[in-house]
Amino acid sequence: MKTDDRTFDVIIIGSGMGGMSAASMLAKDGYSVLVLEAAHALGGCSSSYKRKGYIFETGATTLIGFDQHQPMKILEDKLGITLPKKAIHPPMQVQIENKTITRWGNKQQWIAEAIRHFDEPDAQETFWNLAFQVADVVWKVSGKNHFFPPQRVTEWLHLLKNDPRDVWVLPYALQSVRQAALNCGITNPLFYRFLDEQLMISAQAGAEDTPFLFGAPAITYTNSTNYYVPGGLIEMVHAIRDFITERSGIVKTKEPVVSIDKTKTDFTVTTRRKNGKQTSYSGRCVISNLPVWNMGEITHGAIQHYFTQEAGQYQKAWGAYTMGVAFADKLDPAIPLHHQIHLTQEDHTEGLYSGSIFVSLSHPDDSKRSPGGMRTMNISTHVVPEWWFSLNGRYDELKENVRKKILQIVVRSIPGLHTEDIDVAFASTPVTWNNWVYRRKGRVGGIPQQMDRSLLDWTPNATPFNGLYMVGDTVFPGQGIPGVTLSGINVYYRVRNYI
Repeated sequence: MKTDDRTFDVIIIGSGMGGMSAASMLAKDGYSVLVLEAAHALGGCSSSYKRKGYIFETGATTLIGFDQHQPMKILEDKLGITLPKKAIHPPMQVQIENKTITRWGNKQQWIAEAIRHFDEPDAQETFWNLAFQVADVVWKVSGKNHFFPPQRVTEWLHLLKNDPRDVWVLPYALQSVRQAALNCGITNPLFYRFLDEQLMISAQAGAEDTPFLFGAPAITYTNSTNYYVPGGLIEMVHAIRDFITERSGIVKTKEPVVSIDKTKTDFTVTTRRKNGKQTSYSGRCVISNLPVWNMGEITHGAIQHYFTQEAGQYQKAWGAYTMGVAFADKLDPAIPLHHQIHLTQEDHTEGLYSGSIFVSLSHPDDSKRSPGGMRTMNISTHVVPEWWFSLNGRYDELKENVRKKILQIVVRSIPGLHTEDIDVAFASTPVTWNNWVYRRKGRVGGIPQQMDRSLLDWTPNATPFNGLYMVGDTVFPGQGIPGVTLSGINVYYRVRNYI
């Protein structure tokens, strides 16, 4: 085994936005950082890739977090840079039954739209104004409390220093989104179907299961400024990579970590390339951007036991069936870039059990992602990952059946899209995600934010082992680009306190 004689202050395992955020902030402060990525491309689930002459996103996704008190703005302000992006208006359209609902960014315009489609004007206005207020407090408080969930007495004391005027939101940790809506007087069943599927995008659970404290920012994210990254999300990740390397940090791809070992004074992180070559690195701290389910495979002894226990608490998580499609652009240039399409009873086929699919279109002016006259789209829907690993000889058949069914739905639902205009249409399942970005069992999107999960019951950023930290969608505060970025910001402050 060849041993690299370089040592680092911090080794970051995985290049998702959680790891890259922590790495860039530490690099700015002069710490020596090494980022190790197993895949050939950076970004994890917030990435882009090239196929058949087009650039596709890893999955259908939106981008927020750059408004006041939100994590992406905190990151930009800390680094002193502006990440590549352009605002989009409106953020999304939702098709449900025979309705096309526009998720306007302007709050009052959105409330008027909700009333137009779901009636009950007083109840709708009360509910959405409450959601906006709770979301504003959650963003503000989460941006200031970097040691949550608290692990030490000093961290509990820090929580007590928060503005007492914000305490009013805490009971909403014990009330579901559905109950909050009922309390506001909303009775329309169609609205609850709408809420369920909107929450599945951002919270991975429905209105009955999502605490309103988390659900409020989840259902109002279209009322934050939504953005598009020309060339794909990987351009944003590359901007952060360049920031790191310009400050003498090192970012390596195709270097999967096979072992984390704690010594008396530091950590040894060992990688193995495809040719079998192993390399070891030493670090005072290790930040893992891997899902909690992966950690038991690369740790030993007490550390492995800890992660096995943590992972055992969260055996239910979603996978994704995703598609990349390239097509001749005959769409109205004003069509929104994001669409949620609710499925009818006739839409369901074996393997397609979700209530909706989510579609993200490339910008019509984005010539980086597709040649002139063409556009790309990414499609994603929730699936049970274990099911896709149990198909044996039927896997290819069912994967193709679902691909055809989703294409039918999308062609029917996106005005101006025709089957004969499609040039490329390929699909990925949880099996693909397991092999591609190394997420165990193909679980993506983090752990569902459910009512039976206490605020203090999240896997914390700080492990019981000094110098070993976690970021990403399976630790607090959870999924989505803003969520994992906030986890990276929080770990940055923990590492600063440690070294």
